[in-house]
Amino acid sequence: MRLGTTYISVNDFAKSLAFYQLLLEQEPLYCNDDRWATFDCGNSLSLYNRQFDIDFLVNNDYRGHYNHSYLTTLKNENSDKINTSVIFNFEVEDLISEYERIKKLKIGAVSELLFVNIHMPYWYFTIKDPDGNEIEITGNYNGSDKLTDE
Repeated sequence: MRLGTTYISVNDFAKSLAFYQLLLEQEPLYCNDDRWATFDCGNSLSLYNRQFDIDFLVNNDYRGHYNHSYLTTLKNENSDKINTSVIFNFEVEDLISEYERIKKLKIGAVSELLFVNIHMPYWYFTIKDPDGNEIEITGNYNGSDKLTDE
């Protein structure tokens, strides 16, 4: 089986189309009136178990594995919604540059930079699209932020 596409149901097509054109820095490959637009964004489908991080925090010394921003986000997440939602994860070459670019666009609520280090260091941030869908953006991080929970 091969994933054909992942699509998002939107309320305001024009607003969402403009958001994703700016976010992805591309025009759609295909656009069908105000009904459908397809962007070329890769081809992976992944699963995330949020409970792993919660159990890890309870059973292990978590210092150096998460930063304060990630722990705050994890604590404040609505656990009912988390298991019924899809997170769109995009990879970029330079996370800091992309973070600054997205903040300057002012197209949605942007999180702080978040850090997790279970099997490897992982930095990311999130932005919400016009319908409240969470977009996760990760990439190479060469910043000098000191982890607050080390």
